Amino acid sequence: MDTHPKQSNTRRCQFIQLLSNVDGYWVNVLGNKIFHDLNYYDLFTQMWLRVNTTANDSFRKSELYTLMPNISQRTAVKYVQIAIDHGLLLEHTDSEDLRSKRITMSHDLKQKIEKFLDYSISVFEALPSASSKEKL
Repeated sequence: MDTHPKQSNTRRCQFIQLLSNVDGYWVNVLGNKIFHDLNYYDLFTQMWLRVNTTANDSFRKSELYTLMPNISQRTAVKYVQIAIDHGLLLEHTDSEDLRSKRITMSHDLKQKIEKFLDYSISVFEALPSASSKEKL
C-alpha cells in the first residue's frame, strides 16, 4: 500500500510543469520529434546506463529489444532500425560471429543523453522542496 504523503494541487502542478519541461528538452536535444516516445527514452537511457556501469559498450541487436519492455519485439526491431537509420545507433559486424551485428551508441547520442540528464537533474534540483517553504 502506498504511504507517500499527499501533495497539494499547487505542488502537483509544479511537478507536471517540470515533467513537461524535461519532456520538451528531450525532443530538443535529440533534434527530431520521431524520438519523442518513451520507448526511445527507455532504449537510449538504458543503453547509456549499461555502457557507463559495465566495461562493454556494444550490444547484440536482440539485447536492445529487451530495453523497450512496453512494446512487442517486432515493434522494437523497427525502433532500433529507425535509430540506426538516423545515425544515433551504429551497427557493426560482430567479430566473434560474422552472422551477427553489434550495436553501439554514436558519440553524438552519448553526448545528447548526457546533456539531457544534466538538464533534467538541474530542473529537479531547482524544484523547491516542500519542507523549505510552507507546504504548498
